[in-house]
Amino acid sequence: MPRIATPPDAADTSLRQQVYASLREALTSGRFAPGQKVTFRYVAGVLGVSLTPVREAMRRLVAEGAFEMNPNRSVRVPLMTRDKVLELRDIRMELEGLAAAKAALAATRNQIAEVRRAAREIIVARSRGDGATDRQKVREFHFAVYAAAGQPTLLRLIEGLWLQTGPYMNLLYPDFISSPRGPAGRQRLIDALQAGDAAAARREMENDIRRALSYVAGLADENGNIAPAVPATARKRRSPSAGDAIFELRVN
Repeated sequence: MPRIATPPDAADTSLRQQVYASLREALTSGRFAPGQKVTFRYVAGVLGVSLTPVREAMRRLVAEGAFEMNPNRSVRVPLMTRDKVLELRDIRMELEGLAAAKAALAATRNQIAEVRRAAREIIVARSRGDGATDRQKVREFHFAVYAAAGQPTLLRLIEGLWLQTGPYMNLLYPDFISSPRGPAGRQRLIDALQAGDAAAARREMENDIRRALSYVAGLADENGNIAPAVPATARKRRSPSAGDAIFELRVN
């Protein structure tokens, strides 16, 4: 008789989801660089798990366009072209502008306070020159806005787009982020949320995305290819240790 597969138990399923969530968060926070090769063994070592949940998470992320599969149990963060960045820019402006407008009409006082907190923490991280924390807080700021919209399907679509553009956050440092327009725009967005002004919230979010991704697109060479900027954590070649970890196991 053929063997009947035993369904994974709850603990195993939870671990697989945690590995997947950890990799998604790292991608959308710019903790991987465009073109970076990532081995299954490295991820398993950093997270302290076996290869099985890592392999399954990587395959899901390949299917979502966040990684490209390589031989020898590794993946690569896709490289980008000017045309691809501009395509993603336009889609993100539409969807994230919509989410900001919805958030202006639905956000609670506590949710607006969370957006404001993230904006302050971006300023603090930037003043310290802490790029990794800066990128993390930028992600938190945006997704605090999107969560406040109360639109779960829209939120999932936005998360999928950030999987592809997150690694290119590295290219915004240090030149792009030195502009005072970023903090001013975030404050105007917060003001729009506070006032329930959907049109202003949409406008500020669209402007933020337009500026950032147009800047990245402008870095393309004459053939339309964008060279990756590898963060310091991605250049390390030795075995992973606590000091080397660019992400951690995320418990939901």
